[in-house]
Amino acid sequence: EMNAIQFLLLSVTLYGLGTLVTLLFAASPRTSRGVAAFFGLLASVSGVIAVVLSLIEDATPSLMLFAIPPFGEFALQMDLLSTLLVAVISLIGIATSLYSFSDAPEKVSVSFFTNLFMGAMVLVVTVTNAFFFIVFWELMTLASYFLVVWEFDKKESVRTGFIYFLVAHIGAALIMVAFFLFFGSAGTFDFAAIRSAALSPAVKNIVFVLAFLGFGAKAGMVPLHFWTPDTYAAAPSHVSALMASVMKKTAIYGILRVCVDLVGGPVLWWGFTVLAFGMLSAVFGAFYALAEKDIKRLLALSSVENVGIILMGVGLGMVGMANHQPVLAVLGFLAALYHLLNHAFFKGLLFL
Repeated sequence: EMNAIQFLLLSVTLYGLGTLVTLLFAASPRTSRGVAAFFGLLASVSGVIAVVLSLIEDATPSLMLFAIPPFGEFALQMDLLSTLLVAVISLIGIATSLYSFSDAPEKVSVSFFTNLFMGAMVLVVTVTNAFFFIVFWELMTLASYFLVVWEFDKKESVRTGFIYFLVAHIGAALIMVAFFLFFGSAGTFDFAAIRSAALSPAVKNIVFVLAFLGFGAKAGMVPLHFWTPDTYAAAPSHVSALMASVMKKTAIYGILRVCVDLVGGPVLWWGFTVLAFGMLSAVFGAFYALAEKDIKRLLALSSVENVGIILMGVGLGMVGMANHQPVLAVLGFLAALYHLLNHAFFKGLLFL
């Protein structure tokens, strides 16, 4: 009898297989597309089963696969936050895979990178070590970059990809510095040890700023949103659906995991900062979207607005935690996670 974490591993393995098998059919882009969609569908269904089992099991499902000194353990874990994200990735994954059977571009590179992209996202939200988190975060970014520039004979497409690549890597660099600060204080990249380490207030504040900006760039919050409209317009529709619905949410996951969970309780001004950026994104995202004529660019700017709404919930939750007001904290985080789910489904379906 398989448990949640084994189904999660099966899901990641199927994404990986789907990535490799598309290459065997490189001579026939149509077959390669069908194979990619089929493996993506199987992997996503397996992810959904993992989520259901994870909610039924008593303990938090986790599995240590191997350890590489000095980087630490490569372990996967499905706590409730990870489980929610795996649910979003897998459910949207089912929709995009079904859609791409008939509607994805017949291009081997698109088939190859789509499954790689999805598998990397599942690993990003379940891995319990900062070093491996960065590895999969980069893999996710690279895969999505190649999906954005899939029409690489177009100048416009290459320019868009370059800007996306630049923003994503500046963001990743900030996150890396934050993780190295953790390593400096805790002596390890493992989340559990970072959680229990005594971090100085200065380190906590710097980590918050770096992680919030790094993840915020990927989430596309104002003023770091300028790459989103062109990027979503350039990518194939099922990839735009994945980027807007799911990839943005891995950034929200990163903010919650680092700025709320790992630093051991947020400070009041952090909450107000997140709240302020959330409000800016919500207002400006809506105004930009109203002025837009191109439907994919409009949906991208509407995603900026919706990320703002989610961040307002996160900020409120952080203010509640800092002020020791559990009701406010629960309402804020609950609203953020509910809208994360809500936006993933309606935006994904709109792109499809």
